[in-house]
Amino acid sequence: MPPGGALLVALLLQSPNGAPGTGLEEGAVARARLEVRGGAECLSRSDLASRVAARSARIQLADDAAISALVSVTSARPGNVVAELVLAAAGAEQPARRFVARSCAEAADAIAVIIAVTLDPTLKRRAASGLDVAGNPASPPAARPADPPAADKQPAPPATVESPARPAPAPPAGTRRQLGVYLAGQTIFGPAPGVMPGLALYGMAGLDRAGLWAPALFLGATHIWRANLSEPGGAASFTLDAGNLDACPLRLRWARLDARPCASALVGRMASSGADTDQPASVSRPFAAAGVALNAAFGATVELYLRLGIGMTLTRDSYELGSAVFHRAGVITTSVSMGGGIGF
Repeated sequence: MPPGGALLVALLLQSPNGAPGTGLEEGAVARARLEVRGGAECLSRSDLASRVAARSARIQLADDAAISALVSVTSARPGNVVAELVLAAAGAEQPARRFVARSCAEAADAIAVIIAVTLDPTLKRRAASGLDVAGNPASPPAARPADPPAADKQPAPPATVESPARPAPAPPAGTRRQLGVYLAGQTIFGPAPGVMPGLALYGMAGLDRAGLWAPALFLGATHIWRANLSEPGGAASFTLDAGNLDACPLRLRWARLDARPCASALVGRMASSGADTDQPASVSRPFAAAGVALNAAFGATVELYLRLGIGMTLTRDSYELGSAVFHRAGVITTSVSMGGGIGF
């Protein structure tokens, strides 16, 4: 096993009385590489380094150290900060330790204590001697009665020192319901000869939880139109009123950006009319498309909303002015939406 791995195993498998069986000698320095991923606005490397240094002067943080301390922030929402700590070296990686805290400072303190106690075994002996992790008296000594006469003294039982128990693993972050309402400008390509602009209103209901599995549903209503398109034989106008449903089983999160890949369906009614022609007419027909969509929201309460949908057109009607066919609905229907809303 490489030296860094042997040192990490030795530090994590200490004897019960707090003294290391192998590992750091008195006065030695433990070197570790600290890395923080995600949640830069919540936990920073410099803040964690200062908290570790405040608890032990025998730990040196260096980029070329054999032991690594990897901190990952998976959620930085107010009142629900979720972070993970993995201590590893070549050939010896410990299981991730998960922390759920009410604030970023509380999570940083918990991580700093674990790093300090793991890499500096003298801290356990300080705790057994009545000192806290920083080396200060944990509590004032209690008063005791005067010693009895020598004839009445009884031999005292041998003292035992118990090493402090390791912190219990934090429970998994709770699952909460998540709702959102968004108003967006929308354009659709494919059903008409040109781009059809309009408006869309979306509602979202889902689960807010740590991890990739965070299902959600998006339900939308769309009204788009395009008028007076010049075509051979006259002018054509189109209007599409439709509803769409996006079913999204997964969520990808980077800081305040949530992205959800979805299966999508669009169903509605397309109205078309002709003008400036010998036989003006109006007709209304069903329209449907099915495919995939990507919904993304950025922000905390007030959010920027984006949506991209691509699907196969299920009803491909043809349009004519007089006897000349000037357009047939495209094989692919594409929709792009951008707007804003409120998430809660």
